[in-house]
Amino acid sequence: MVNLNIYRFMLLNKAKEQQVLSFYNEEEDLLDTMNDFCGYIHKNVRDYIDAQGIYRTFTLSDRQKKDLINRNISGYFDSSYTGEKGKIKDRKTNQLKFNIEEKDLFSKEFFYLIHVPKNSKSGFLIVEKKENHGVKSIFENAFNNFMRTKGISNYVLDLRQAPPRYFIQNYLEFGKLKEFKLVENDALLGREERVFKLNNDMAEGQNVKNILLEPFDTFSSSNEKIPFLNKGEYDEITFVLGINGSTKTFYVKNHERIRSNVDVSNLIEYNDGQPTTESLIRISLDIIRQAS
Repeated sequence: MVNLNIYRFMLLNKAKEQQVLSFYNEEEDLLDTMNDFCGYIHKNVRDYIDAQGIYRTFTLSDRQKKDLINRNISGYFDSSYTGEKGKIKDRKTNQLKFNIEEKDLFSKEFFYLIHVPKNSKSGFLIVEKKENHGVKSIFENAFNNFMRTKGISNYVLDLRQAPPRYFIQNYLEFGKLKEFKLVENDALLGREERVFKLNNDMAEGQNVKNILLEPFDTFSSSNEKIPFLNKGEYDEITFVLGINGSTKTFYVKNHERIRSNVDVSNLIEYNDGQPTTESLIRISLDIIRQAS
């Protein structure tokens, strides 16, 4: 299965104002800065300890490719981490080739595409999703650190989930409601969650789904409580929709928390069982057009 994560990024100044990416800092083009950044992390491997205390590295597997006409940068990230023990065996004989020790780096390569539109305040980062290899935090931190090495400390990159509208709409229109959660934050009692799971009654599930979709489509205030039927008012309401065995969680208030991974397995081409770079670039650009 090939999944792509879609992120939208902005460049903010110290007043949290969005900058026009193609001429921020009065004259610099973020496409050129991103290209310099990719070249930098290819030569300078980023190593760090994650929140779980695991040693990790982050770099590029090869030099990036810059498409000036379409204003894209593409290639493959190389992400590694320690702590995995295992064995590598010969597929035909099942004989041991070598052991993987906890101190060894377990590495994976995965596709990325950066798009910096002309005269726009937001761009896109699309990354192939790999289990246990997150990108958002390390990409933000590495880029912002790179900017400081250039002597530019008054701008920060802000990366956010950006699921394409058609993808979200497909779940909202055709998804089956699995469960919903009423969340209340109390200053004394802390966070309280009431979870309601739906049975196989299609009519009931559709009725509750329709009730949830109304505040999801219309609620805009992050400070107000969300009323729900006769059950009270809540700080957040989440609900889970499923299609063909795949599920996604939606948030009435915080739409940006909706995960943006899209299964593109049936939309790309393969060579020796591996997705071709050309087809990954093509589908990434299609997704960006849908998300813009």
